[in-house]
Amino acid sequence: MFGTFSVQPLLRGVHLDEASTAVESSSSRPFFDRTIAGSSSPSTKSTGIFNRSSKAVVEALDCFENHLYLGTSDGFLLHYVIEEQISSESDLPRSCLVVRKTLGFGKKMVERIMVLSHLRMAIVLCDSTLSFFSLPDFSPLSTQVFPPIKGVTAFCEESSQKGRLAEDGGIRLCIAKRRTIQFYNLWHDAISEPRELNLPNGALVVTRWKNIVCVADASDFNLIDTRAERMIPVLPVSQSSHPGSHPQVLKPVCIPIAENEFLLASATGSGQTAIGIFCTGAGDPVRGTLQWSSYPKALAVEYPYVTALLRGNVVEVHNIMDQKLVQTIRFEASMEVRTLMQGPGLKVWMSKLANVLTLQSDNQGVLQPSQREWKQQETNRISTVLARVLVAGKDSVSALVTTPLVLHADMLLQQGRVEEALLLSEKAAATMSAENLHRERLQFELDYIYQKSGLIYLGETLFDDAFGLLSRGKIDPRVLIWMFPDILQKSNLISEVILFRGIRDQVRQLGSLPDIISRSLSKSGSEQGAEFSKVFLMNAKEVFSQYLVRYRKERIDRKSRPGPHLEATDTALLGLWVDSGDDSNLNQLLESNNLCVGDMCEQKLKDANKYYALSMWYKMKKKYDATLSIWKRLLLGDIEDSSFNIGLQGMATLLLSLQDAALVEEYGWWIVEQDETIGLKIFMPGDVKRAAMFDPDRVLAKCKSKISQEGLMNYLEYVVVQRKSESADHHSMLCHMYVDSIGRLVADPARLAKHKELVGEFIKQQERNLLGLNISTPSNVTTAGSSICTFHSYLQSHAKSDPICSHRTKLCQLLQSSTLFNPADVLSKVEAILVLDFEKAVLLARLEKYKDSIAIMVKDTKDYQGAEIFCLNAGVFRSPRRGTKSVVNDGPSTKESAVDVETKKRLFMILLQEYLQMAQDQGGMALTLCLLDSQSSYLDISEVIHLLPPFWSVELLQRYLLRSLRRSHHDFKEIQITKGLSLGENLRISEELFELYKEQGPVVITADDVCHVCGTAVADDVFMRTADTKIIHLHCGSLSLQATKPVDGTENYNS
Repeated sequence: MFGTFSVQPLLRGVHLDEASTAVESSSSRPFFDRTIAGSSSPSTKSTGIFNRSSKAVVEALDCFENHLYLGTSDGFLLHYVIEEQISSESDLPRSCLVVRKTLGFGKKMVERIMVLSHLRMAIVLCDSTLSFFSLPDFSPLSTQVFPPIKGVTAFCEESSQKGRLAEDGGIRLCIAKRRTIQFYNLWHDAISEPRELNLPNGALVVTRWKNIVCVADASDFNLIDTRAERMIPVLPVSQSSHPGSHPQVLKPVCIPIAENEFLLASATGSGQTAIGIFCTGAGDPVRGTLQWSSYPKALAVEYPYVTALLRGNVVEVHNIMDQKLVQTIRFEASMEVRTLMQGPGLKVWMSKLANVLTLQSDNQGVLQPSQREWKQQETNRISTVLARVLVAGKDSVSALVTTPLVLHADMLLQQGRVEEALLLSEKAAATMSAENLHRERLQFELDYIYQKSGLIYLGETLFDDAFGLLSRGKIDPRVLIWMFPDILQKSNLISEVILFRGIRDQVRQLGSLPDIISRSLSKSGSEQGAEFSKVFLMNAKEVFSQYLVRYRKERIDRKSRPGPHLEATDTALLGLWVDSGDDSNLNQLLESNNLCVGDMCEQKLKDANKYYALSMWYKMKKKYDATLSIWKRLLLGDIEDSSFNIGLQGMATLLLSLQDAALVEEYGWWIVEQDETIGLKIFMPGDVKRAAMFDPDRVLAKCKSKISQEGLMNYLEYVVVQRKSESADHHSMLCHMYVDSIGRLVADPARLAKHKELVGEFIKQQERNLLGLNISTPSNVTTAGSSICTFHSYLQSHAKSDPICSHRTKLCQLLQSSTLFNPADVLSKVEAILVLDFEKAVLLARLEKYKDSIAIMVKDTKDYQGAEIFCLNAGVFRSPRRGTKSVVNDGPSTKESAVDVETKKRLFMILLQEYLQMAQDQGGMALTLCLLDSQSSYLDISEVIHLLPPFWSVELLQRYLLRSLRRSHHDFKEIQITKGLSLGENLRISEELFELYKEQGPVVITADDVCHVCGTAVADDVFMRTADTKIIHLHCGSLSLQATKPVDGTENYNS
């Protein structure tokens, strides 16, 4: 029958007296002799907890690594070393008594030993005194650093720290005395001063989890919150059912279970049984209650189980999760079990576990030494369990080892009870929390159980259940691929796979899937064996492919490192999908990063005529020439593949990602011949570095013979606009192509009529805007005039609906922005097309024929706003920025050069003259007044006043006159101020010069005097004298001004 714990003897015949020790010392047996422990001598049984027998017995124990420390009832400490562990209950492990020594307290009983493994220290309670020892030799620590603590009734460490140190590298100790409880911080080289709280009734037992301390005196359990310094009564140690009766005297027992949870043992009213109460740090009950047949002497927790030592050498094991009794262990009466404790643990190697979970592979001999060493270490680690619960008899020690789940489950699986084994596994899996100290080994055991269960189901042809369990068991997919011999795979695939020994034997026993199906059909006695075999195998492959897809996705999501298992998985999937004709999944696999085996997969795709998949395979291997060759043949129809859906666009996309210029040109020009729209994009990349791969002139030369004029124009646009070519030939060619394209478009009467209608609509719109102006209110003139759009922007707004507008927009933009073409050559072609009035105006402006250009804009295109912008930009066609609603200007900018100002004045005067030539009913007066109001700074009143009709009233011109007069008056005052400042400055300089003349006197120039800079005679009547009295020419002084700084006293003289 399966038991939660197995009893593992560690020591028998403990050396409790000097005679037995002397016998051991005088023996000549080797150090690690299994016969070291003899039979125990008879002893008197204990009659009660407070009445000890006269013969010494073991009362306390703990362990550290492979060292076992025992405390006796007569005050001795025994130090054993436990070596190689075996799992047989009839034999003992190798052990040796290192030392037997007294603690210095006479015959006083050693009440407790507590090992602090991280500090390599042990604390012993004997004669109500705590003493400190170093590990592993158990030598006393300096009493000056660690003085003994006296008057102690109980002590404990902070349970949440088990297995680790606090942030400051120490351990928290809690020590109970008769009337107080003290808290210490303990380090490997120091102990702190205690913090103390009053405890009126003292404590026989104390345990702690963080800030909650559970204490118990002879009658009650209490909880103490160390932060709030308050005590919470919980329940009595013994619950009397008769009022006034005296409860029996018991030593209370309590232990921490998990964070903020304690287990308290309380005797029932009859005194024959006891219950275990789970409570929180606030004293609130949780979970259910445990039932014991007698009050426990000691408790230990190995999650999820609680072990309790009861009277009569009985240990009961309960499950914390459901509070059920799961096991009762009865020791022999001669053992006289004294105590039970939970320590850091001793490692126990279990041969049965090793037989099941040993990792093996077929080719053991070809493994590298590092691989063999890793396998051996992994096997030892899996097969070694940690025994944390130790049981001490009067002269023996045993360990309660958690019986591995896999041994029980394997027994059930061998009996064919798969459902029971899985149910047992599910219950065990529910305990895999952080508190479970065996969770790592338990995961290996669960993997074994799921793998073996899956293989059993696979042998029964229950494919869905089988592959589901195999997936949960994380079996290497190469094992299952090997079982499908007709699936694409390497030879001897399973030979390198490392498996549990039990799983490898099961796989060999099952054989291949065809063998499994054949055996299953032969048992059922089916007459149509061949047909059913095919159906079964097809179903198995379908489920298996789903399993491989899930496995692959999980590894990708986890970003697992590539390895043979993923290589085999991808290769098998490729073979499965090729055989089943699943082109969608096959192509998806090859389009993603995969690890398919090279030559094998390539040949498989060729044999199955999967041309598109083969091309994707070549693409993954970066064999782009082969990929493009297959695509070209597929597009030409030389070969066929229904899954091919790339097309010319996909081919062009691939070429745009390649850096091989020769390969790109070879297939790029072929695509251009098939579809120039798609093909030209290959030679028109937006990336600057990639664009450098192609010489524009070389591409243009090929384009002229391969593509249409429209395509050639598109490529020229790319060269000029995007690549910003500085070749005059490119710009001129593009201008001529735009004009020729417009000429071809206007040759179509329908298109020409539509375009003229659009242009006529613009002219009508301009006329309507002019007729809407109220010239009697000058302020309305400016506002209305500023809302008129330019002719260029109007063309641009209709570019999508009218091809002539589109081409004219592009031509206008090029004519306005480029300076590399010859305007005269383009003008001759533009003049031949009557509708290109605006373009003609632009070209005339480039030739500085401003009067003719402005006349066309005003009279022919009616582009009044564009004409004003042209003048405002000093003869440059430039559209106003977004958000600009008017071109009103109150004066020249301080950043404008004098040339630009003069040019603007001249252009605005020409525009004014054109407006004045217009009839009043055509809006001439309104446009003139608008121009005078908005650009008055560039229209000199002295010139304008002679051009205006004499019958215009002053009221119409008042805004312009006021601005002009105000600006003229401002300029006059500014000139006066400048003159005044200059006069004052001249007077100051003259005074300084006069004072200098008085101080230095006259300068006499002779024929012998030479210039200090050039070395020639100072024969000129104009010269300079520097501060250091050197005579130089004036022009030499100007030239050397950058190298020699003039100093105070520099003078000019005219002789």
